[in-house]
Parts: sequence; structure tokens; C-alpha cells
Amino acid sequence: MVYQNLSEQLLLRKCSDGDSAAFHEIYSRYKTFVYAIVVARLEDRDDAKDITQDIFINLWTTRERLVELRDFRPWLYVLSRNHVISAYRKQSIRIKGEGYLLQQLSELEHSAEDHRLARELNVTIVNVVEHLPETMRNCYNLSRNEGRRNAEIAGILNISEKTVRNNVSEALKRLKSNLRSTHPELLVLSFLCFHWLFLQF
Repeated sequence: MVYQNLSEQLLLRKCSDGDSAAFHEIYSRYKTFVYAIVVARLEDRDDAKDITQDIFINLWTTRERLVELRDFRPWLYVLSRNHVISAYRKQSIRIKGEGYLLQQLSELEHSAEDHRLARELNVTIVNVVEHLPETMRNCYNLSRNEGRRNAEIAGILNISEKTVRNNVSEALKRLKSNLRSTHPELLVLSFLCFHWLFLQF
């Protein structure tokens, strides 16, 4: 079976049943996503790598719950963020911007509203990205959703690295502008979300 071609929901179902190959495919798809969330909040990259590994270990050891998920990416974002908070509270890591940022994270922790906001943010991002020009959309998805480097994207799309950088930068600006005008209540969460951590190149 070619796991790379399976839908997210089918992968989650197989992983929930104990299929290790499905789990490895989930890891392959989302390791960059999780690491980006974690490393943006920490002062030490080694800590970020360790916490990223812990998050996926947690995914595997509690895999039975995966089959119940319908919005995996927002859920994974919340899980990753909460792992950072937990490690900080155990005083095993140092977090960036410990004052205001930690306060915001703590206020959202374990809240049903947290999951709702994360889901709304994800829906907004998906909708905006779907309406981007084709090249810009492809650059964004390959960069932010698949974690590919600019040189690799340039080769896939047969364009220059500068064109890749410009398209990703413009896509992020449009996302931020759209969120400000249509969903101001999501601005705090968008600040915490990894999509906005790459706005400055």
C-alpha cells in the first residue's frame, strides 16, 4: 500500500488501529508543522527537537483517539502548543517572550474556545489560500504545508528561488490582511499560530 497517497482521515484511522506505517506517514507529513510551532516559542533548538519528538510519541501512545478527530491540523497545533507550556511549567525549557506570550497561551489552554478558534483560523487560511493565484498557492502549500525549502520548490515549479520567496511572502501578507479585516477576533491566535511566525523573511 502506498501510504503517501492516502487521505488524512484514512491515515488517522489506520494509525488508530496500530498501523505503524500509517503513523510514520503522519510523522512525515506533519513533523515540519509541529517543529515550526515548537521552535518559534523556544530559545533552544535542541529543546524544540526533543519536544517535537515527545509530541509524536504522545500521538502514538494515545493513537486510539485519532480516529475520532475531524480537524486534525488545528488539534495538532493545540497539542503542540500545550506541550511547550507543560515543559515550561516544569522549568525544563526557556520560552521566548515569557511574559505576555505565556499569559496568552495559558489563558487559552484546555479551553473549548481554544479548539473553536484554532478550527476557525484553519478554515480561514484554507479558504484564502484556495483563492490565491495558482503559482502563489502552490508556493505557499509547498512551503508552509509540506515544509519544502525554496530551492526545492523552485525545482518542482520550474521557477526561480526569488519568485518562490516573493510568492510566499505575498501569500502571507494576503492571509494576514484578510484575517485583520474579516476575523479580528482571531488576531491573538493568529499571532500564536506558526503561519504568522514566518511573516518576516
